[in-house]
Amino acid sequence: MTPKRILVTVPAAIAFAAASFAMGPGAQTPAVVQIAGAIVPVFPADETDTPTATWTPMATDTPAPTSTPTSPPTPMDSPTPTRTATRSVRAVRVPILMYHYLSVPPPDADIYRLDLSVTPDTFEAQMKYLASAGYHPIRISDLTDYLLNGTQLPSKPIVLTFDDGYRDNYENALPVLKKYKFPATFFIIAQFIDDQKPGYMTWDQVEDLAIEGMEIGSHTLDHIDLRGKSRSVQASEIAGSKAMIESRIGTPVESFCYPSGQYDAQTISILRSTGYLAATTEIQGMYQSSNDTYQLRRIRVRGSYSAADLAYWIKYFTQSGK
Repeated sequence: MTPKRILVTVPAAIAFAAASFAMGPGAQTPAVVQIAGAIVPVFPADETDTPTATWTPMATDTPAPTSTPTSPPTPMDSPTPTRTATRSVRAVRVPILMYHYLSVPPPDADIYRLDLSVTPDTFEAQMKYLASAGYHPIRISDLTDYLLNGTQLPSKPIVLTFDDGYRDNYENALPVLKKYKFPATFFIIAQFIDDQKPGYMTWDQVEDLAIEGMEIGSHTLDHIDLRGKSRSVQASEIAGSKAMIESRIGTPVESFCYPSGQYDAQTISILRSTGYLAATTEIQGMYQSSNDTYQLRRIRVRGSYSAADLAYWIKYFTQSGK
């Protein structure tokens, strides 16, 4: 269905969403005020909130390969989805690729920007490899639908994700995705888009992505480290970003990406209560389970990776069991 704009007051929607999901056991009764025509509960100062115990995700370091292939990548056997013996649990080995910048780094780029930047030519070569190897890209929502509902997946499924919402994703990634008819999931930092921060997409561009069949997910309002933050702060970032994106482009937001891969048990609790169905981490691997849809594993695509390197790492994680 073609996305459409919904004329609502974004600050009021965000305030309502964040307040609604910040309440936990023992929460104080809110006062009620009217903001821009919306009745919004307002909570007393967050004096009693205390951070939950830190939940440290699994190690995310990528093991170094014994050797990097120099020959062209060779198509490999499909990681065919298989159900587990327990009917209520589904598990599948699906690689989720993690991209950031899709551009040539500036001359003064530091090591972080270099590591996060895949050039347009390299990206084109990587997508050409995936197509020639018989991969069928899907969205995070498609993977979630399989894990939770058993909806059929194509042969050799793979997920392409883009973090942050950089403008070069729209300018350089979208044309290649359209060329190969590949869907993808874009996790955007909602407040950065709303503030028209330099280097990030506009809402019109985000809406175009949705119109082209891309999934738009949340990467919070402000890209803060959620781990150990109070419930009200986490709820504002999680529920607020969802409300803002949905009000701006008119499509549901059910997928989330943890900023810098940081989260705790309370983060997952808020995601679940807010209506998100899945979240991606920076845990390296490709084993995905219906028991862990809020801890989906990914494979980081580094700026130094050629198409052959990408093929190597997909094969590595296919065989590693992770």
